[in-house]
Amino acid sequence: MSGSERVMVFGASGFLGARICALLADRGVEYRGLSRNRGEPHLRCDLATMHSYALETQIGLYKPTVVINAVGATEGDAAGLVAANVTAVEALLAATRDNAGHARFVQLGSAAEYGGGPHGASQTEGAALRPTGPYGLTKLAGSELTVRAQRNGADAVVLRVFDVHGPGAPATTVTGRVIEDLRDRQQIDVGSLDVWRDFIDVRDVAEAVLAVALTDAKLPAVLNVGTGRATLARDVAGQLFELSGQPARIVDDPMQDGVLGAPWQQADIGLIGERLGWSPKIALEQSLADSWAAPRAD
Repeated sequence: MSGSERVMVFGASGFLGARICALLADRGVEYRGLSRNRGEPHLRCDLATMHSYALETQIGLYKPTVVINAVGATEGDAAGLVAANVTAVEALLAATRDNAGHARFVQLGSAAEYGGGPHGASQTEGAALRPTGPYGLTKLAGSELTVRAQRNGADAVVLRVFDVHGPGAPATTVTGRVIEDLRDRQQIDVGSLDVWRDFIDVRDVAEAVLAVALTDAKLPAVLNVGTGRATLARDVAGQLFELSGQPARIVDDPMQDGVLGAPWQQADIGLIGERLGWSPKIALEQSLADSWAAPRAD
């Protein structure tokens, strides 16, 4: 891009949004963070409930060259998931179109939109979309709105992010829940751990988001962000168990699906590597060590 980027990050106080903002600050890129939950240093903004005029005013006054949507809900009732993962996307796409028509729109999607894949296979951006629960269905709806906007001429991209973890991961993630259980109860109780996931560090995801946000290149409508390697969740829990250095036990409850869901997910990251030269840098072992050593998430 031109070097005079102005980036708006919605969901700026979330796990992913906060990392994106920190990286923008480190790179000296001008940005404005907006968050539903907190005020300073971000502006308060709830995409699901605010009046369209208020949102349009925010965008119209700031005149962003990039809009990043890191807003989303992973759990809750159907109405809450639709509000955060569909209604918010629709509102932000419309406000960006009408008030910053040339801005690049980056939507953070989810591997849950694919559902499970064949064991041992990688899921490309063209893989079948078979979400298995309300979260995946609502994230897919938000991504489809973004893809449609690109077909209609918008500069819009969906990043389908696989299982994000890393320092400060919330309990809605696999590793965040395991760490919380180890610290609080010395018992891992997250449902069946016999699922395979493509675990990617949040810092690598932030790098991918900036690579997409700040390039001049025309991009495909959808890009995967992962490591290209699935790991058994039970093995990840075992590594965290060893890092804890404390007595603990794993309680299996196959009826408690929690955040785990589909049996196998593994990203094909060839397309983002080809188009942007991006690849993950932080090894799983290092990410888990950093996660255990990090202060407890708020």
